[in-house]
Amino acid sequence: MSGFHEDDRDSDGCLAPVAPPPSTAPADGRKPTPRHRPHLPAAHQHRPGAVDASRPVMRVTPAPIPRLENPAHVHLQTQNSSSGARSKLYLLNNMARLFGAEDHEHLVWHDLRAPVVHFILAHLREAGYKASTRNAYLAALKGIAKESWAMEVMSPDTFERIRAIRPASNPRKPKGRAHDIATLRGLIQAAASDGTPTARRNALIITFMASLGIRREEVTRIQVPRDIDFRSQEIHIHGKGNKERLVVPPEPVWRALLDYLETERGYDSGALFCPYWNNRSAPVIGENGLTLGVINYVLSKARRRCAELLGEAVTPHDLRRSFATFMHEQGMSIRELQVLLGHANSATTEAYVRDEKDAYRHKAAELAKGLF
Repeated sequence: MSGFHEDDRDSDGCLAPVAPPPSTAPADGRKPTPRHRPHLPAAHQHRPGAVDASRPVMRVTPAPIPRLENPAHVHLQTQNSSSGARSKLYLLNNMARLFGAEDHEHLVWHDLRAPVVHFILAHLREAGYKASTRNAYLAALKGIAKESWAMEVMSPDTFERIRAIRPASNPRKPKGRAHDIATLRGLIQAAASDGTPTARRNALIITFMASLGIRREEVTRIQVPRDIDFRSQEIHIHGKGNKERLVVPPEPVWRALLDYLETERGYDSGALFCPYWNNRSAPVIGENGLTLGVINYVLSKARRRCAELLGEAVTPHDLRRSFATFMHEQGMSIRELQVLLGHANSATTEAYVRDEKDAYRHKAAELAKGLF
């Protein structure tokens, strides 16, 4: 059946030409309005100019989002330690700037979608970030997605898609190493003999980390007399996530602590390790102890003076690993070490025992001598 009517023919019986559709161009010569593209997200459709399909959409606000309405801020508040919150804050601000925001408070985080997460991870990979760092960013994004879902600003389906993203494999050898007893003694001696008013304090700080296996932040939290039981000779440690545990210093370490208190620091209430202002012979006692940067400096200064560590790097966590490795070599189980170190997961404790694989390799080399 034809779609034309008899009235459409002219006097010669031919079909009349079809008139072209009216122009949609404005009369003043402007470009016509682009057609609506429903397959694109709404934020893409309202972008000026060409659509950049290579960059996902995350809305940026000119004013900070109220903190209790910002899933990123809520996620920061759930961190178990202040150092963990600071690390996450650094990651969130980096990601916010990737989308043109001033910081994490100016980005609409519940715009997150699985493709956005993949975009961020790919950007980090192309920028040369190692797998462990990319996994830290991924963990932060999953935490924000969880808070967005809990605040009912993200659908369960979107949250599950983000949560299903697998972390990158990290085959690299873990950082850090365990040092032998001679090296640790050299560090302590180097700190004690530097001729400065802080020499005794610095030596005791290194001794605590090496002989008790405590974190640098835990060192700064020890308070006198709150955390020191002089009758049972125990020290109360305040760890990550507000977890608390007791440690018993070896007798020589306990005597060094008492000597420092009696001859230099005193028993006034406040942090055990405090700053010495203007080269004073005694510390200025206060509730707030040393910063983590000072702990790093104390160890770095001793390392530079220690002949056993010439040209080598040593970190505060290396002292903790040294403690774990030495105790494991003396027969202490992973479970026992987990309690002493304050780890929530035994797998973390196993990673601290650095020298076990080295011992296996050396043992295999000795046994292989019989093959030749």
